[in-house]
Amino acid sequence: MPKVDKYFTQQPICLVRQLIDYGTFYDRADLSIQKRIADILFVSCMNPKAGSFFVDVRLTRHLTTVCLSVPEKEILNTIYSQMLNAHFAQFDEKIQKMTPKIINATQKVFLDMSKNPKFAPTAKKFFYQFNMRDFAKIVQNIMSSQAKEYKGKDMQIARLWVHECHRVW
Repeated sequence: MPKVDKYFTQQPICLVRQLIDYGTFYDRADLSIQKRIADILFVSCMNPKAGSFFVDVRLTRHLTTVCLSVPEKEILNTIYSQMLNAHFAQFDEKIQKMTPKIINATQKVFLDMSKNPKFAPTAKKFFYQFNMRDFAKIVQNIMSSQAKEYKGKDMQIARLWVHECHRVW
């Protein structure tokens, strides 16, 4: 990551800002040669839990800032329950009734994992970033099940859910 220097700037970020402001670079070998660059789209993101939280305002004035948080529990329940209900419509009635239990259990595990200090991201365990992608992956993989394979096997769906939780988290 670019280190903040004594002038409170980050050289790679200033280089990006220069490109956005002026559309040019200077050749490192001959500073009189200007290299023009056109038709560039910049997309960037920041990790809210690690790294430097300061970004030069001269750079951010060119960007649109969007912040997304984890949706409320009821919204998650509605979205994923409808998806899973539609998928389980082909399954036995016992399996169809498991949808709220699967979604609630997934939410509980997701919240417990993300709030547990044991699983907080560190420099050595930077991959401990729990987000909605993990939650969606579990539901997506359960939805890849086929009704003919689980005929009369409602506990097998529960085992599938446990397997997916272990695999994803």
